Amino acid sequence: MLKGIRNVFFENRFYFAFYISVISHITFIIYSFNSSDSIYQKTLCGPAWIYAQEEEKQLSFEMSFGKNMGESGSSESNEEGEGENQEEGEGEGKEGFSKGKYEGSQWEDLVQNLEGTSNLRKQFRNDYDQINENSGVAESYIKRHRDFEDIIVKDVLPTLKNIRDPFKVDIDSAEDNLYLHKERNRIIEEFRKGEETSSPITMKLSKEGELPPKSPLSMPREDRTKYLDRTLKQKKEKQLDEFISRFMGYDPNKGDLNLFVRDLYYENLQRLAYPFSNDMSYFSIDYFQENLNKEDFLRQMMASLASQMGTNTGTEILFTIENIYYIQGKALEQYFRVREYLKNTTPEQKQTLRYETLRQVEAKYKKLLKEKKIFNGMDAEDAYVKKRLDILDTLIKNTPNFYRTRDGLFEKAKILWEYGQLKQDTKLQSDALKLFYQIPKIPNNGDFLNKDTFDTIQLLLRETGDPIDVNVLSRQTKDQIEYALRMRLDGMMAKKKSREDRLLWPKTKTPQN
Repeated sequence: MLKGIRNVFFENRFYFAFYISVISHITFIIYSFNSSDSIYQKTLCGPAWIYAQEEEKQLSFEMSFGKNMGESGSSESNEEGEGENQEEGEGEGKEGFSKGKYEGSQWEDLVQNLEGTSNLRKQFRNDYDQINENSGVAESYIKRHRDFEDIIVKDVLPTLKNIRDPFKVDIDSAEDNLYLHKERNRIIEEFRKGEETSSPITMKLSKEGELPPKSPLSMPREDRTKYLDRTLKQKKEKQLDEFISRFMGYDPNKGDLNLFVRDLYYENLQRLAYPFSNDMSYFSIDYFQENLNKEDFLRQMMASLASQMGTNTGTEILFTIENIYYIQGKALEQYFRVREYLKNTTPEQKQTLRYETLRQVEAKYKKLLKEKKIFNGMDAEDAYVKKRLDILDTLIKNTPNFYRTRDGLFEKAKILWEYGQLKQDTKLQSDALKLFYQIPKIPNNGDFLNKDTFDTIQLLLRETGDPIDVNVLSRQTKDQIEYALRMRLDGMMAKKKSREDRLLWPKTKTPQN
């Protein structure tokens, strides 16, 4: 019998060898891909619809599957602000990085900036002087870790390059912009780790009609809050990577995905910056840091609009993007204040890490601002108001079944009213009144988050006969409308500050004698 088994093996030895070879190669390939510690390596996992094929259409939309590394290239910590122990050598390049292959390419300036910032913390002081002891800001926030190198080498004003283009152009170029964003971050990681990393994954997505049905996400408010509280301290890139890989495959119209996208942005990715010194450089750094942290969300969600437009989730994404453009406009105003600050600094201030970071940021955008014909804060306001109105028009046009159309009209009216006030243009404010009058005629589908403020404004206008010309309104009525618009987010911001203070910036208790 043993002889018979040997004969069988001998006669079929080529088949057995081929089978073993195939199994070994497949095992090796899967292990090689999945054992990488880089967020840019391919991972053979995820829902089946990600891998559906479509002829000739390739989407550079990278689903990052919750790896342990952030896009800054330094190891992730669950704690965002670990302070001084993270700061030494933050931007240093490691041996093994091949600078030569980027010479003459579009990344040459990036590599030079990486080299220039590699010893930034050793060359300049990161001190904490001129702190207002009565600011009420926790010491854990004041001395939190700040990504000075990334503020310089990454993009704190990612909306500036296309600010003069119609929003449709931004949507059409979003996939390419996401690819470049991921490629830039890969090079930064490669520089800081000193080893080769693979190019960003490009996935072929099938046509919508060929996709298997997506199930609705069932995640009540209480469960979403627990999830967001748990992940709040993580780096924002990691939060977004995990969110995309776990949740963006659900139905964009049914279930809770649309609400979860809204909660993720406004509760976790949109943060407050606190002033705690008469030296404005502290606040400027923190404001640029928060804008830097929104870049990844902007790139990823803009690319997702190709498939999400015309859905409830797509509408929520458009609301978040409009908010990012609002904050970016404010960041540009901060930029022009920084320009004036740099002209009046003392030799002592010029030795600080804050000054050097702001100096390089100011120099970085000078040429681009000139190209865009933005020379001061008012020019910035003009450009960003126009873009925000374009985004809201896109939202109102594409939202399904009037989903949150009332909020879209309200936000547009608010922009026109406040911009008209700034420009002393009564026509803009009269256009805002017309939009306010349209709101009650729109079917109420989805949340109307501005309902309380709108009810106040509606009552004020009704008492004056619902005029369509703002010149008919008394100064008192105008002031009351402006006050209602200005105060509409106070309650929400107070809750947001309380949550961030509790989870991110706890105050150290003073020991009792």
